[in-house]
Parts: sequence; C-alpha cells; structure tokens
Amino acid sequence: MGRIQVLDDLLVNKIAAGEVIERPASVVKELVENAIDAGATHIAVAVEAGGRKLIRVADDGVGMSADDLRLAVTPHATSKIRHEDDLAAIGTLGFRGEALPSIGSVSQLRIVSRPADQTAGHVIAMAGDRIDGPEVTGCGPGTTIEVRELFFNVPARQKFLKGASTEMGHVVEQVMRTALAHPEIDFGVTHNGRETHRLLAVDNVQRRLGDLFSHELAEDLIPIERDERGLRISGWLAPPSRARSSTKWQYVFLNGRYIRDRFVQHAIKEAHRGLIDGNNQAVLFLFLTVDPAAVDVNVHPTKIEVRWRESGLVHSQVLSALRDTLLSRDLTTPARVDGGMLDDGSPRADARRQAIRREMAAFFKNVQPPEVPAQRGGESSTRYRPSTPRSEPTFGVERSGGVRSAADHDALYRPAEPRSTVSPVPDDATERQPASASRAIQLHNTYLVAETADGLVIVDQHALHERVLYDEFCRRITAGPLESQRLLLPETVEATESQMALLETHDGLLGRLGFDAAPFGRNSVAIHAAPSLLPDTKVAEFFAELLDKLSELEAVPEAEESLHTVLDMMACKAAVKAGDPLTPEEIDSLLRRGADVEKGTNCPHGRPTTLRLSVNDLEKQFHRI
Repeated sequence: MGRIQVLDDLLVNKIAAGEVIERPASVVKELVENAIDAGATHIAVAVEAGGRKLIRVADDGVGMSADDLRLAVTPHATSKIRHEDDLAAIGTLGFRGEALPSIGSVSQLRIVSRPADQTAGHVIAMAGDRIDGPEVTGCGPGTTIEVRELFFNVPARQKFLKGASTEMGHVVEQVMRTALAHPEIDFGVTHNGRETHRLLAVDNVQRRLGDLFSHELAEDLIPIERDERGLRISGWLAPPSRARSSTKWQYVFLNGRYIRDRFVQHAIKEAHRGLIDGNNQAVLFLFLTVDPAAVDVNVHPTKIEVRWRESGLVHSQVLSALRDTLLSRDLTTPARVDGGMLDDGSPRADARRQAIRREMAAFFKNVQPPEVPAQRGGESSTRYRPSTPRSEPTFGVERSGGVRSAADHDALYRPAEPRSTVSPVPDDATERQPASASRAIQLHNTYLVAETADGLVIVDQHALHERVLYDEFCRRITAGPLESQRLLLPETVEATESQMALLETHDGLLGRLGFDAAPFGRNSVAIHAAPSLLPDTKVAEFFAELLDKLSELEAVPEAEESLHTVLDMMACKAAVKAGDPLTPEEIDSLLRRGADVEKGTNCPHGRPTTLRLSVNDLEKQFHRI
C-alpha cells in the first residue's frame, strides 16, 4: 500500500471544522451570517453552558426546501457561488459551503426549515458521519439550526474551551459585531434560558451603538463621512479623551463584514498620533464600502482578513478621513472631579460639588489677589501677581530645558500678534473673551488658569508648550533640514554594535534633524554638530536616548514613525517644565500660540494639554441653575 491515500469525508470535514470552528462563537458567527444572507429580519440566538451544550439560531429568512436541506450538509455546496467569476466579487457574508457540514461533523446538528411559499417544513439531522432525513415537519417560515454537544467526538478540542461565562462573552461579542453592521435587523440573545440582549431594529448605527454600549458614549461620538476614489468611509469616532487600553473598542467593517486589517489599523494609529497616550487606543466604529471586485475576502477561512487591490489607497483615505474629522472638532478634555464629569447627574453629584468647592476654596486661598488696576491713558491694565517670586529668566535666556538662542526665541517664543478673534479686556464684566495674559494666572509654576468665552480652561504649561514646539519642528523640517550648530569639541557617546549600524541606516534622518555624528572607535560615536534648536540640552545624553529609541523602533531610514518619535523627544526637551515660573508675557504668548496649532488639545504623546470648565458647569455646581 502506498504512503499517500485519500481521506474519508468525516476526516475531511473535521479538518475543515478545525479551520473554521474554533469555539462556540465561531458557530454563532457562521449561522448568523447564513441567516443574514437568507434575508432575515429577526434573528434569535439561544445558548446553554456557554455553547458547549446548545447553540440555537432561529431566523425568518427565505428557508430551505427538502432538496436544499439535503445539499446544505454536503461539503462544498452553497447557494452563494455559481461560477468561478463569482469569487472575484463576493457580495455575501458566507460562501465557502463548508460551515454546516463542518459543524455537523463535530456536533449533533439539527436543521428545521420552511420556505414561506410552502405549507410544510422539513427537518434533517447530522452527527459525525451520520445523516438522517430530511423528513416532513410542522414549522413556521424560516430556518432554525440547533448545535448540541459541540466537539463531542473531538475531546482534544473540547479541552481547550474556557468556562461558560468566558465562552458566552465571545458569543455576545460576535453577535455585537454583526448587530453593529446590520442595525436594520432584530437580534435577541439568551443564555441558559435568560435573555441577555434584546436589540430592536433601528434606522441608524448610532442608535444601535447606544443600545449596545451606552447612550452617553453614543452622544459623544463624532460622525465620519467620506466618499472618494471608489471607497466610501463612514462611521463614528469617540473623542480622544475616551481612549481605552485595548483595540477591542475598534470595530472595522468592510461591506458589512467585520474585519481586522493592518493597513486600516496603522491609519487609525497614525491619525491619533499626539492625541492619545501611547499606551491607549482609539475608540471608533468604522464602515468601509468598496466594489467587491476591489478586495479579496477569501484569504482566511473565517474571512476576518482581507487583501486589498490598492492597500495604499485604503490607508491614505482612512488616514485622511480620520485626521480631517479630528481636526474639525474641539477636542479639549472636559474637567473632571473625583473621576466624574462635572455635568454628571449621578447620585454622587452632591459629593462632587462639595469637592469642587473645597478645591476652589484652596485655589483662591493660595493665589494672591490681583493688583488694583492702574489708569494709563484712559485704559485700565490688570495683571495678576505671581504666587511665588519670579527669580528665573524668561524665554530666550538660560533656563533648564528651554530654547535659548536669540534667533530661536524670536521665531518660537515672541508674543504672538493678537488674532481677530481676540479683543482687549472689556470694561463690561459680563462680556467674555478668549484667554489672554490679563485674565490668566500661573498655579504652582505648572498650570495656567485662563478665562475663555464660555468659562475657563486649566492648561498644563509643559504639555501645551511641547505641542507648540512639536508643530513648529514639523513645519521647519518639512521645509528642509533643521538648523545645525557645530560643537567646539565633539562629544562622544558609547553605543552597541547594533546602534553603531544605525548611524548608517538612519544617516538621512539624522542629517535632517541637524546631527552630524560618525563612528569614533569600535563602540562609541562622536557628535560634531547638533540641532541649534536645542542649545542647552546635554547633547551626548540626548543622542544616547535617541539611539535607544531608534533601536526600539527598528524602522527604515526616514520612516515617518522614526521622524515623529525624534521630534517628540526634541519638543519635550525644549519645552518649559513643570516648576518653571512664567512672566505674564510668556503666558500670553503660550496661550495664543497654543490656540493656533493643530491638535492643540493634546501634547505629542497624547496627554491632554487643556481641561475645560464651562460657565454652565460652574452654575450647575453652585446651584445657580
């Protein structure tokens, strides 16, 4: 007997099941997608013991005749593909023709179905390699599929299943994904006879999001809409302040199918660069629609991965759509007290009001009162006295961590010209205006408190200055290499062999940043020139940190990620620090420049620069309304 032999049908089906059926949620996915392809408007999912004992999916779709039932449990039989050309433009959720026979090979499968135009239904059963039926039975229009004792004949797979609650969590997640993509369908989910979810059909995704997650989240979401070059992008994006620690809150759909795609994921991450802390992830619900011929969904057995005909186009369009959406909105973080929003109406509101009052009392106790306005030429001039004596110099002069050369001071830190939207302090106290130095004070040499048109803002001076510098660095490096300054004596840095190789790999990037560095011996680097924007920074220390960062990134020369990482570092080194006293003129310049930069609500690392507290919030807390 030869070494090669043809496998029997049961073994073939079990192998297929191993590719498609990982756990109970996989069964739910296949059955629910079949129900949607059948035109269902109501889908009910019933589960027992997390899916180990029973999975039942009932729908009101078109149903199947006796002949169709017989073929449905036959391998490679499907109603969704007729010709080879159909594979190039898949428009349905399921199409492989493997789901039902694969499920039946590792469970006790029972299907009851009836087309709406027939008076009687039929039932067929399958367990392993045994098939019974179809037989006539009474039932309503549609299809009900029961899957009992999953993996009863594959004990090795059964041992890998988790507890009932964990498996049920995966089932619910699978139903949620499908329900998000199809808000026009009713969904119901029960576990051990108890209803866990009831989702009525709605006319838009935002309402479905409110039903699935929370109406508070749904109300905060920002709409996304773009339709260019054959790719329609729509969906909802949460403000960066709602970022989570996991990508599980990122739902991406392609033509109604939930997918995971590295090009889309990278575009999402890049769009939020500098708006979200590096340890967190954006919350969004993204729906992509393209011609089915422009994408191959037949890459993965579970159809969760796809292959784009033009992946670069998809990446650039998603990135642009998200960036434009974010830049069009005020993303200032609302102030919170004790972890809750100031306008929260929960039972803890009274306690938070008391906390606010205590904090405000402490605030005014520690801050010196304003000087009496002095009349100068018929105009009033009011300045707040600092809470501590200003013993350190201002921008452009020696101070730890700042930009100090006169030329750079003029370019980066000179007080900005008033914008048309900013007016002088009015005589009428009831009139409000944007933040300015005459209405801004510094607390603990770290935070700036300023009046705005509708309340006040609290600014982290280091975070905001870091954002201002980062944007300026980006603008300058787009125009050409950053200005470089030769060192009187080269400074040396110890480096590993792999870091020494980075000098050649990233030679173009280092040159654009204003560095001139070369090997000096076997394990050291000599720095001959450094960016003039960092005159007071310890060059060797900064360059060593730069090599460490580039080693972690393992990026290609001049890659965008490498460039922005280094500009982040430069902005952080050059920005004023917490504890640096600022003059009123410096405060004024920083606030004005911060109002002009893109993404000014967050520093390059994603931390918020500004917290907003509206007059309405204050009036609520003091029971004025």
